Amino acid sequence: MEGVQNISDGRNSVSYILTRSRRKTVGIRVNENGEVRVSAPLNISDKQLRDIMLKKISWIVKKQEELRRLYNEPCTKNGYADGETFSYLGKEYILRIMKGSLPEGITLEGSNIVIAIDENRASIEGDQYIRSVLRRFYITQFSDIIKDRIDFFSPQIGVCPQKVTVREQKTRWGSCSSKGNISLNWKLVMAPMEVIDYVIVHELCHMKEMNHSKNYWNLVKTILPDFDVRRKWLKVNGHRLVI
Repeated sequence: MEGVQNISDGRNSVSYILTRSRRKTVGIRVNENGEVRVSAPLNISDKQLRDIMLKKISWIVKKQEELRRLYNEPCTKNGYADGETFSYLGKEYILRIMKGSLPEGITLEGSNIVIAIDENRASIEGDQYIRSVLRRFYITQFSDIIKDRIDFFSPQIGVCPQKVTVREQKTRWGSCSSKGNISLNWKLVMAPMEVIDYVIVHELCHMKEMNHSKNYWNLVKTILPDFDVRRKWLKVNGHRLVI
């Protein structure tokens, strides 16, 4: 059967979303939000699949608990006052705010992010105004960065995305559709460049392998031999990429 399935070993119970395809092996993935997705071959029997899931149920529950602890850890900014720190490409920058009748803009000056803002508007809208300016800056920078990196990695993998979209997503850093459309989370601009490259390569490789099979990870490894280090950084620190 397709759709949502349930399984229990007497101690643990797990719900998962099952899809069947022409793949050769069973793939189990636990998303950042704890959702379990299982991809299974068309010819595997319900009993065979159940036996595999029972062997993996302890691992799934452990993985869900790890993700729950990781993403439930509070991580919020104190505010957007002069002197606060914000990440950009893996480095910490000090926010410096210049108020007055100035053209709105942001520049990186040494270890500072300098924001020139309209004093009247800032006094009315407060922190949300400063956040919106910072957010637009991040999205603009990220859009330029990923264009260059996709142009760099695409020929190595032998693919060409149909469309690349920058979005804000709660549970995903990136996605790739069967049509070759790639979406990337702009908050990645706060991560080190090596991590951004990992997510880009991750999605580009899905254009050849729409799964997380051994062949898929081997393809990722040919491009980024240390991908597992980069992936681990994102799992541990991803929840800190907030403004």
